Parts: sequence; structure tokens; C-alpha cells
Amino acid sequence: MTLLAEIALVVLGGIALSVCLALLPGAPPGRRRSQPPVPERPSQLVALERLAITAGSNAVQAHAYLRPRLVEIASHRLVAHGQTLDRMPDALGRELLGDRLWEIVRPERPFPADRQGPGVGWQELAAMLDVLERL
Repeated sequence: MTLLAEIALVVLGGIALSVCLALLPGAPPGRRRSQPPVPERPSQLVALERLAITAGSNAVQAHAYLRPRLVEIASHRLVAHGQTLDRMPDALGRELLGDRLWEIVRPERPFPADRQGPGVGWQELAAMLDVLERL
């Protein structure tokens, strides 16, 4: 091999090595290939996710934090049926909302006696939201 070919090979090897190092996750910021910025998640979405997680932890969390949101949504959706939670008979509430959702949003619902009782799990919450969406 000629000297010129050896120099070219060393230069190309150095360039290839630099490119490989720049693509490594731990590479210095100026040397890495730029990534598009990850958009921040909307704060309301993050808050609702936290609400759903805490509501599943126990009955107090579900009553204190999830219940007011469900009452607000149910009240708004029931207006289309000419109903309000405050004046709705128990039987109609159970018919329109289902037993579990009605138990959470009914006006006379007492604070949970068993503070560590079960909260509202993901699947149960999803079913409740389906009911509210169909109203």
C-alpha cells in the first residue's frame, strides 16, 4: 500500500469512529446527533392521571378527589335528560348511571367509614366514564 492510501484509510477510520461515538447515548451534547424535542404532556392530562391513580389507592382518595369530578361530569351530562343529581330519585339514578357510579355521585353519599377500603380501580373507572359518555 502506498503512503497516500494508508493516510486516507486512517482518516476515514477516524471519521467513522467519530460518527459512532457521536451516536452513543453518553456522548457529549455537542457531539450527539440532535433529537427533536419531546413535547411536554399537558398539565391537565398529568393531573387527571394522578387523580385516577390516587382514586384507586383507597376509599378516602376516591371520595375526596375523584367523586367531585364525577359529580361535576354527571351533573353536566344529566342536564340533557332534564335531570339533576339533587332531585333525581334513587331508582332513576341507578337506571341511568348504574349502581356503582350512582353510589359515588349520589347527593347523600356519606364519607367512607372504612378509610382504607377499596378505591376505584382503572377498569371500574373506565366503565363509569363509558356510562357518562353515553348519556
